[in-house]
Amino acid sequence: MKRSAIIYFIFLIIPLLGLSCATIEISERDAFDAHRTVTPETFDIEPYRLHDLTLETEDGELLDAWFLERDDAQATVVYYGGNGFLMVISRSLIEAYRDIPVNLMLFDYRGYGRSTGTATVRGLQTDARVAYNYALSAVPSPQETIIVHGHSMGSFLAAMIAEENEVAGYILESPITEVNRWTRRLVPWIARPFVRFRIDPLIQEQNNLERVARINEPVLFTGGSFDDVTPFRMARELHEASASSQKRLVEVNGAKHNDLPRFRQYREALDTFYRSIGIQ
Repeated sequence: MKRSAIIYFIFLIIPLLGLSCATIEISERDAFDAHRTVTPETFDIEPYRLHDLTLETEDGELLDAWFLERDDAQATVVYYGGNGFLMVISRSLIEAYRDIPVNLMLFDYRGYGRSTGTATVRGLQTDARVAYNYALSAVPSPQETIIVHGHSMGSFLAAMIAEENEVAGYILESPITEVNRWTRRLVPWIARPFVRFRIDPLIQEQNNLERVARINEPVLFTGGSFDDVTPFRMARELHEASASSQKRLVEVNGAKHNDLPRFRQYREALDTFYRSIGIQ
């Protein structure tokens, strides 16, 4: 048998033999990707009151946004979603926050949902600043504080805002370290010599490892143990690189990339973090 045929046998046939001896379970939870939606008309999540907003950016785009207010708020959280985030599918996130005394600032990036424009790196950075500035102006007293919370792609924006402004703390959920390392890990090691990514320079320059090393505010890094989009080791690397003296790392057992708010361990991690910065 030729050497090439032997290699083919090793990498194709043996895995198939392995599968023949294993059982792959697919639960009902794995089979469906249903989202419980929420709209301004159907909003019913106590103790929040939803204010439906339109935010105008300095370059003329209109962002669809919600400011979720509550009477006992001690702070305001500005949330930066991932690539697939829309406010209408944020119910589980909002419910995860309902026992924490904070307002929530949510918005759809330009080009997403009902927001105008086309998504670009610079455009989303502009959107992030507009949302932060609105939240800053909306707080009723100087005692109020701002926390930024970013998921996946939004971790770049949350870290950017935390570096540029005074915040009480920040949360990076299912975060990305930096783009080159992330894209490399998307490809199995055996295929890496044959796969190259051509990455736009504006995307390539996004680097959370460098940012967290310059931010001293309290921070929570969290991710799912089953996350195959941004593996938990990225959160661990960011935790190690962080300059904060008050940093916490939480791996949510059983969680994937987008479902962390459904887990009690995630909600407990949020509660512990906010208590640690005096919000309780």
